[in-house]
Amino acid sequence: MENNKKLNIPWGLIFNITIMGLTIFLMLYFVFSEGGFIDLMESEQKISIKWTLIAVGVHLLNIALDSLIIFLFLKQSVKSMTIKKAVTAGLTGQFFCAVTPGASGGQPMQILTLSRMGIRPANATSALIQKFLVWQFTLAAYCIVAVVARFSFFSQYLNPAMWTFSIIGFLTQVGMIVVLLLASFCKPLTTKVIFFFLTIGAKIRLVKDLENKKKSIDETLTSFHDSNKELNKNKGLLVLVYSITAVQMTAFFLVPYCIGRSFGINCGLFDMLCAQAYVNMISSLVPLPGGSGAAEYCFSVFFSSYFTAETIKSAILIWRTITYYGTIAISAPFARMRKKQAMEDQKKKSASEA
Repeated sequence: MENNKKLNIPWGLIFNITIMGLTIFLMLYFVFSEGGFIDLMESEQKISIKWTLIAVGVHLLNIALDSLIIFLFLKQSVKSMTIKKAVTAGLTGQFFCAVTPGASGGQPMQILTLSRMGIRPANATSALIQKFLVWQFTLAAYCIVAVVARFSFFSQYLNPAMWTFSIIGFLTQVGMIVVLLLASFCKPLTTKVIFFFLTIGAKIRLVKDLENKKKSIDETLTSFHDSNKELNKNKGLLVLVYSITAVQMTAFFLVPYCIGRSFGINCGLFDMLCAQAYVNMISSLVPLPGGSGAAEYCFSVFFSSYFTAETIKSAILIWRTITYYGTIAISAPFARMRKKQAMEDQKKKSASEA
């Protein structure tokens, strides 16, 4: 009788290869296609090195401020916290946010990194939850302002699909604020609502091990609620981190404006910030590393009124090189160091158990 063996398909590897292939294809497309970077270099169009370097600079400011916020939150509970540790954790998070679907790998790897530097996982988790709260509230406020202030302008460039995604993106940001407010200030109600849906999921066999799921959710909500209470106690820190986060987000959103100026485009600063907020709001709905494909398409839609057909592809290539590929290049060495340290820790553990 033949043995029926299950075929183990390496879906993770297939997914990674697919994303890598998509990334390479997009880069080659923006370089070699008609109106791409090669055509731009052969044309009379000049690109300002000064403004391109400013674009790089504001993005580096965004990354630096991200590490500073980690330092400020952890310094409250960890006296041994240093800027060096915060930079290491920040860049590790940047790397894994960039290479994992929906940026899901960033925070777990930051907690792991901080724990290996002698910081208790509970302290690291609390600080990163606080950071997430501040970031999400600031991002939602930014997106809502952009939608309310400039929707009539940008709506003329939207096709039916983009209209749909714009509405979903806007509602997602509003919904996120509501969920965060409930989780932060009304834990019992939030718990009941989540448990209700978990129970339904268990009945239709979408949720397994219901009790453990409930326990895990309850612990997460408790940590979330406690972190928010702790954050609200320190009004000075609260004002400081919200201000720094707003500057950080503005720095990130400034990159397309600087690229526009590098092409000699006299573009409005506020409109460019709003356009980037739209791009971020919609592309974040796509659960692919870096929003690959969606980010480029959204940029082409919302910035089409600023760049010409001859420059838009090159603008996208420069923007993605600075904000995405550049981020991976800068942060990869830190992620590699964490991986090497993890392997050494595993060897030590195996040796002690032998």
